[in-house]
Amino acid sequence: MTVLVLAAKAALAVLLLASGGAKLADIAGFAAAIRLFVPGRAVARLPVALPAAAITIAAVELIAGGLSLCWPAAGWMNPAVLVLGCGLGAVAGIGYVKHRGRPCHCFGALSRRGFSVRTLLQALVIVAAAALACQRVHPAPQLGLGAGMRVLLLAAAGLLAAGAATAAKVLAKTTTSGMVA
Repeated sequence: MTVLVLAAKAALAVLLLASGGAKLADIAGFAAAIRLFVPGRAVARLPVALPAAAITIAAVELIAGGLSLCWPAAGWMNPAVLVLGCGLGAVAGIGYVKHRGRPCHCFGALSRRGFSVRTLLQALVIVAAAALACQRVHPAPQLGLGAGMRVLLLAAAGLLAAGAATAAKVLAKTTTSGMVA
């Protein structure tokens, strides 16, 4: 069971890092997706709020992913990741019902698919993995991470997020210009 819980935590951490990095590379696209869930009157009154919300969500994903990856034994992170997973599930469900086919931008320009049954099923798998990651386990002493390993994991987390951001930027340019610049 410990291996499954730790695997779920690692997979969710990587998912959050890639998602957050890609969203930061496409704030305008992600803000447009957020707009789908905000009443029209509120959007008109708060034009700066959508990009700020997009940046905040991406930053929270990056922080949660990095902390969860580098401190897998930190039990206080598990409910935070579960809340993020449940939020994703709610967005996928509402998006499927109200905005079927519209792009979700869950991974910035890396996700070109719209809200669909597949999106909904993927979100449910993520929620299930987040619930599994909340299980209390006592990792074997061999899995203990020293300070040096945590620094390396943080560097890897940064590289993963930067790679996702770079890929999202390239795809966004390809989409808008028809070719890579």
